[in-house]
Amino acid sequence: MKRAVATRSAVAMMAVLALAGCGASGGAGSKDAGSEGETGAGPSATPSEEMRAVKAPKRFSTDEAIVLPESAGAGNVAIAGVQHPLPIALHKGVAYIARPDGLEIAGGYFRSDPVLITPEREPLSRLDDLGPLVGGNTARRPVVTEYGGKTLALAALVGRVPGSGTTKGHDALELMAADTSQGTKAWSVEIPLAEGHYSVEEGQSEVVGHSGRVVVVMGHGQLFGVDLDSRRKVWAAPGDFQEGAVLVGGTVVGLRTEKGGSDREVVGIDPATGEQRWLLPGVAAERLSAAGPKTVLVKGYVADTPDDGALLVDAVSGDRVRQFPEDTAADGTCAYDGLSTTVCTDADRVAAYDAATGEQRWALPDEAGTRAAPEVTLVREGLVYGTTAENGPVVVDATTGEDAETQPGIAPYVSDGYVGIAPAEEDNAVTAYRVRS
Repeated sequence: MKRAVATRSAVAMMAVLALAGCGASGGAGSKDAGSEGETGAGPSATPSEEMRAVKAPKRFSTDEAIVLPESAGAGNVAIAGVQHPLPIALHKGVAYIARPDGLEIAGGYFRSDPVLITPEREPLSRLDDLGPLVGGNTARRPVVTEYGGKTLALAALVGRVPGSGTTKGHDALELMAADTSQGTKAWSVEIPLAEGHYSVEEGQSEVVGHSGRVVVVMGHGQLFGVDLDSRRKVWAAPGDFQEGAVLVGGTVVGLRTEKGGSDREVVGIDPATGEQRWLLPGVAAERLSAAGPKTVLVKGYVADTPDDGALLVDAVSGDRVRQFPEDTAADGTCAYDGLSTTVCTDADRVAAYDAATGEQRWALPDEAGTRAAPEVTLVREGLVYGTTAENGPVVVDATTGEDAETQPGIAPYVSDGYVGIAPAEEDNAVTAYRVRS
């Protein structure tokens, strides 16, 4: 943060380039998110260069590739594979990378020196502490949102507040906000963390989402609301929460463990007040995911039914919409495409479901055995990106299951319509590739 002058000029230049490119191309920017920080040099492009955006890109140029900083893959990408979602958000071709010790920004469409925003407190862990294996990186994807006429990049991490005299030190969750138009740290909020809430990995933190005036954040299994006007913590939800709470349909849905208990219960919480809206009875949940604009998928043990298939739940009311048959793809990892479809993967199966009703739309492999299921990397804007062992990267239509593109160039793990991000084939370096119209 000592290099503020150089930082402002470099990041502001990035913003100018992005805005100038958007105006030239007329392309719609993605709602996917990013943030910003501190740097030393600006991008190599000029404002006259035209940026091209495609809302739902099907092809990416492997000739125009930019290797992102080490932080983009540290603790998440290794020779053995990729642990995703990666801690990366994109905003108009710029990559925002959450780190356990800060927030890093790097050009994905135009080349630039990396930018780093650092916290006020000493972070609990640092990027350099991560080993070469997959796992152990506590950083989670930043969130970019609009409020008060500004676009803010939000990231969270855990730092250590030192003690003094007879006062003990303690851990604290720091929510950092960067003004994306200025390239500066706009503000930060420090929230003391109570001891004994280690239902998740030490150092765990994440920004769950933004609703109205409140940003919902998690740290060490504790769930908080932060008011964007006062920049203060306005509520703390009782109990311990598993990582991975979601903000869906104007409701925070989380997995809570009461003190002394072991089963995780699914609860809906008002993001404005932190008050409980509903509790899903008869379910000992293992994990959940957003399934649509108003639905979530819950996996776990269901006490009042003969099987343990996943549940589709209305996030607003807490009502059960559908229980899936046991041992279906819905029991695996699921993602909402942003339009109307939820895509789930489990082992070598992929299936797509209506986001509102849970009715299956298609599944791979097909019954005839003529089509294989891709290894899914990203579900976005009505498309499913992935790879097959025989034919490499492929793009599938999320609604029909038909191949939408058989030569996409890469299978992105993150995309925003300007670039896609994927590990390079030769060395697994996390790399940004421009979209092709």
